[in-house]
Order: sequence, then C-alpha cells, then structure tokens
Amino acid sequence: MVSDMKACHPGLYEYTSPEIFDSLANAFENGLTDSLTQDEFHVQVRKFIRVVGCGHTAAKPSAEWYKALKGKATLIPIHVFLHKGQLFVREVFDDGKDSLIGSRIISVDGVSTDKLLTELKSITGRDGVGETMVNRNIERLFQTYYMFLNGMSSDYSVKLERNDGQIVDITLEGKVPKRYITDRSYDLLDEMEAPSIKFGFIDSARKVALIDLDGFLPKGYKKIYRKAFKQMASMDSVNLILDLRGNGGGFFPNGNQLLRYLMTDRFTMDFSRSRKKSMKSKHLKLNFISRLTRFVFATIPDSDKEDPDRNYQIRYKPKKRHHFKGQVFVLTDGLTFSASGFVASKLKNSGAAVIVGEETGGGEVGFNAVLMWKLSLPNTGVRVSVPAYHVDIQPKMEDQGRGVMPTIPVQYDNIQQRMDNFDPEIEKVLQFLEVK
Repeated sequence: MVSDMKACHPGLYEYTSPEIFDSLANAFENGLTDSLTQDEFHVQVRKFIRVVGCGHTAAKPSAEWYKALKGKATLIPIHVFLHKGQLFVREVFDDGKDSLIGSRIISVDGVSTDKLLTELKSITGRDGVGETMVNRNIERLFQTYYMFLNGMSSDYSVKLERNDGQIVDITLEGKVPKRYITDRSYDLLDEMEAPSIKFGFIDSARKVALIDLDGFLPKGYKKIYRKAFKQMASMDSVNLILDLRGNGGGFFPNGNQLLRYLMTDRFTMDFSRSRKKSMKSKHLKLNFISRLTRFVFATIPDSDKEDPDRNYQIRYKPKKRHHFKGQVFVLTDGLTFSASGFVASKLKNSGAAVIVGEETGGGEVGFNAVLMWKLSLPNTGVRVSVPAYHVDIQPKMEDQGRGVMPTIPVQYDNIQQRMDNFDPEIEKVLQFLEVK
C-alpha cells in the first residue's frame, strides 16, 4: 500500500515531510501482525492514511464485508451532534426513548466521550489540518465509525446527563443504521427541483432567491441552472443564497458551469500530476470512465513545461446571458468539500460572494482529486481510494492547510437550536438583508 501511494499520490508530502511520512509508514507496517482481523487492519489503515491530510484518500472494508453485513447490522441506535467539544443525542431509534434527545453523552460501553472522540477523530479523514470536516463527519457517520472501532453488539450501554442534570444509565438495543438527514427550516416559493438541487425564493417579496445544492451530479443541472438564472435575470434587485452545506462535491463541470453565472471575470481550473509514470500494480486500477477521461486530459497542452509536474488548465469565461448581478451569499460547513469547496474558494477570492457559516472541509488553496485510483489490498480486500491529480484553486496563495474561512462566521448558540432545527446561517443572511 505504501509503495502504491508513493507511486501515484499527487500530494503525499503537502503536510508531512518525506522523512516523517517514511517514519510513520515504517511504524504502520511494523505494527501489522498476523493476529490482526480484517476489521482491525481496516482501522489501522484509516489511522495511517489520515496523516496525509487528504480527504479524498480514504479506506473502507472489502466488498465481501459489506455483502456479509447487509441486513444483519446491529449498530448503536442513536444519531449525535457536537457542541463545544461535547457529544449530545440528536435522535434515538428506540421506542419510548425520545425524552433522551438533547442529553449529553458521558460514556458509551464504559468508554468516556473524550476518549471516544479521540478515537473517532483518528479514523476520520480531512483536507489539510482543519477540524470542521472531521467534526461534521463524526456527526453524520457516528453509527458507522463506532462500528469500525468497536464492532457490533446486540445492545449498547450509554451513560447520559439529561437536560435536567439527572445522570442516567440506559441500555439500547442494536438496530439497522439510519441515514443522517439534516432538515432545513426554510420553505421555498416558486420552487424548482431536480436531483441534488432546488431553487426558489425564500421571502414573500421574492427578493431573496436560494439555490440549494446537495451535490454536483453529472446530469440534470444545466436545465435548472438555465431556468433559475433566467428567472432571476428578469427580476429587479434579487439577492442569491447559494447553500453548499453538506455538499461533498461531485462532477467538476457542474460546479464550473455554476461559476460561469456568478463570476465576473474569466477563471481557470488548474490541476497537475507527476510526469513520472505510475508504477504498474495489479492492485491499483482506474475504472473505464476514468481511463477515458485521463486520455482526454492528455490532449490539453501543458500549461507550464518548466514545472517538473504535468500541468493542465481549463479556461472558463462568464456567461453573458442571464448572468447574475446581485449580491451572492454562500453557506458553507465542514461537509462543503471537493468541487463545492472549489466553488466557494473561487467565489470568495474573486470578491463575487460573501461566505456565511463555518470553515469548509475542502481546502481553500488546493486539494487532491479529479480522478481516483482504486487500490484493493491483498488478503483483506480493504479498499483505498487514491486521487490521481492535484487541484490548484488559488495557485498564487500559500497553502496553510485550511478550508475556506467564512466572511461571516456562524455557529449554534445552544443545543436547543440544534434540537429545533434552527438555521443560523439563513437567519444571519436575512438579518444582514433586513428581510422579515
């Protein structure tokens, strides 16, 4: 695995020197023994690749592992949220236990929350050194990550501090995992909807439009972009909220097409890879679409032949028809990642938008992505995704390993707001615009 990563990863030493990486790699390999189970090996792989500081470099168990688990999972039946470094119950999937919602978690199966959070963070990837992506993924994937660390059980012992200060010990029966869903408090007027995207107006005067993008899918976005921006162009004094919270990225042309309606100047997508040919490995593969895309990339002229890396640049110019001319507010959180982090960074650094919320999970200056190698490890079948290219969003900026910082930082004031699905980012924008 280590040799494969060295052969093809485009940003292995961005946040860790070669010497430190090699030292950690040796410690990782020396710690592998025949007594490790597949589950334990998977956890060790996750802990090791986290040192790279690349959110796209990720590990998951084998396909056979997931197949064997299907329909038989008994996971801890709660969803959680983090507030000021503490873990709270967001939802309980156990009849008659709704009164526990909002309780602070003291321990799970005898392990303190502080220790549990340390372990959860050790297997949760991130771009650079930021923590928002880590925290949001712990919330979103708590059931799965707890299973990775501790396996499954028929029941789970949880110690809680209730809202009234009472300490309670409860036993929860293991259940099939539930999807973590974030409900938004707004209702849209004149709503248009397609997979992963919604558009409408958030106020009765129709002065504040909202585009909510859960992800950038390859199809269906051009039509709704065209309709949405055509409608806004026909109206006077419209402000736009672009909601990228929870948007983990996807198809880059989708995000760049959106930018063409919002950016006032021409912009580029710059990415690169090592000129060295990747080492041949039977465990390292690209799927057919990725191989075809890589072939197309090879037709793009090298934008910097003096650089030791092979550089690619795709140029874009703003759309003239239906170009948006109003104020843009971009809502971000730790799950704003990859292509959505690219969009947020371009809009903020061009002065085309105000960023509202929290630091993005995706890097502001650059990250590794575009196409993904699939590394299948022998014996265990554990799968590791390894990016093939490095994306330079802001080539002239020094990379500090952080995401896009908000112009207007926003956070929840108390746990009751989390329980009530209060939307502080939307409220902050409406206050700024003095919309009632």
